[in-house]
Amino acid sequence: MGLVIFDLDGTLIDTVPLITRCFQKVFRKYGHRELTDEQVHAMFGPGESVIFAREFGERWPEILADYLECYQAGHDTVTLSPEIVGVLDGLANLGIKMAIVTNKERDTTDITLAHFNLRHYFIKIVTAKDVAYPKPSPEGINLVLNTCEENSADAIMIGDTNNDREAALASDVPFIRALWFVPSSEWDKDTTEVKAETIHDLKEILPYEL
Repeated sequence: MGLVIFDLDGTLIDTVPLITRCFQKVFRKYGHRELTDEQVHAMFGPGESVIFAREFGERWPEILADYLECYQAGHDTVTLSPEIVGVLDGLANLGIKMAIVTNKERDTTDITLAHFNLRHYFIKIVTAKDVAYPKPSPEGINLVLNTCEENSADAIMIGDTNNDREAALASDVPFIRALWFVPSSEWDKDTTEVKAETIHDLKEILPYEL
């Protein structure tokens, strides 16, 4: 039947700018630090509570609550691409299983999926809270493969980061780099990985008639 595993932020939805702004807000408020976008992005990997506990110690629950408020309110500034919905609908109509493996935690994942009414597309959603080791560990992808009873050769991972790629490679799952939300100046043009610069490219690359 087949299985397509998606990353969430920067792949299905362009939420990375919102995440960045909310990180900058709480670090400005609680840490009295002005962070560049690059400094925020360098923190990505573990879930939000892990990052805030590491940076702020025992105050992290208060800071996480403030972050969640910012993140939820900010969804009014984020749009869902109709082309993404078209891909999801096309895969669903073909009976292709779909899953998400994200390094977000459950609260922020649920906020985004609920806001855009996307939850029903996915047979399995793995967050940073569901694994001992988030991406680039293959644990999340392997959990999806086991749950969906699919072999790695019959699956595809689509994501925008090196963490996504490394997790896919460690799981022996073919990887497609999602570049539609990534500025072209940030593309690594020297790699031999499969790249989709647009959603149209993704439709051409996927082994399904969408």
